[in-house]
Amino acid sequence: MNGYGMLRRCTEKRRAVADYYLFLAAALVVVRQLIQRLRARYRWPSRPTTRRLK
Repeated sequence: MNGYGMLRRCTEKRRAVADYYLFLAAALVVVRQLIQRLRARYRWPSRPTTRRLK
């Protein structure tokens, strides 16, 4: 969670807003992991190995 700038320098005094940033960061981490796992699981044989289109 240290990679998210808003959490590193959170100067928010309201607890609800600080919790919101923490929950948002956790949701982004989970979504990123799901995308990576699904990308590896549902890969087709002719899929390019790089993300860039050539």
